[in-house]
Amino acid sequence: MANLNRSSMSTGIKTMYEMRLLSRALPRLIHNKWGTVASLSNHGDLELRKYSSLSAVTSSLTEGTTPSEQTQPSISTVTLDPEYYGAYLIFTDEIDLEQTDNMILETSAILGEQAGLSIDTLTRNALITNATAAYSGGASAITDISLADHEFNYEDILKQYFTLQANNARPIGGSFIIVTHPYSVGSLFKDPVFVNMFNNETDENKIRSGKIGRILNCDIYVSSNSYESANAGKSGTTDVYSALFLGDESFGRAGMSTLMPGNLDSGGVDEWTNTGKQVRPVNLIVKDLDSGGSDDPLNQRGSIGWKVSHDLEVLNSDWIINLYHANMASDD
Repeated sequence: MANLNRSSMSTGIKTMYEMRLLSRALPRLIHNKWGTVASLSNHGDLELRKYSSLSAVTSSLTEGTTPSEQTQPSISTVTLDPEYYGAYLIFTDEIDLEQTDNMILETSAILGEQAGLSIDTLTRNALITNATAAYSGGASAITDISLADHEFNYEDILKQYFTLQANNARPIGGSFIIVTHPYSVGSLFKDPVFVNMFNNETDENKIRSGKIGRILNCDIYVSSNSYESANAGKSGTTDVYSALFLGDESFGRAGMSTLMPGNLDSGGVDEWTNTGKQVRPVNLIVKDLDSGGSDDPLNQRGSIGWKVSHDLEVLNSDWIINLYHANMASDD
């Protein structure tokens, strides 16, 4: 007589199901942090204005003679025109009834993460496109970048920091901002000059714990969503990365009041929390199974979606620098 074994009773043996879901991998979504923010209501566009400065007076007054009037300062304007972005997923009644996971809750989180990643990517792309371009190691174009000669280093930071100062850029809350890829920071830690300066300016325990701090009055932020140009460097085989150097009021962002995304990652420079746990869509739209009317007569479909309103413009390209460079992973 056959034994009762795993083969004969396979339909009755169930896999234990772990209700805790694994965390999804997300980058630090930080590119939105430092923009000049404005919220619109009952208006379609936002106009930001700036008066030009007057030049220095280098001639002395002549006794009894009124000098010529100064030229009136000019006004430059930048217009932000927020556009709408969104996405949705459909779920069925059978999935809602039969799925072990809480699909509504989990799908809402996934869409919220997508909303955050979308806005962060839109912001990053606009900054990269409209910033002042610079190149590591004296290169003059992306196609000149090679790992041998243009790996991100302390001298790059030094040059861009003093370029911002020469352009009269102001720090943001006391510091300039550097945003770059983790691999680029890895290259910095290969530079003994950087390590020495960094260790002197930052809490001595920071470097041991792997946290990024500040150097030359610059806060260093890392995000794997930093811009990368695959195979764009020398000989078409070197990946070129970007490091953004930001001053105050270098860019502005705007959106409609009820649909405008805020800071997508509220973690500070020394915080390494899972961004996905913080991101939420601005407007989460849930349509229940019974909301379709005559288009869904058997109540078979529902939906979950998000919608935001967003625009970003660079206000002064002299106060934001995009440094193209190679790093430790460029030739991988």
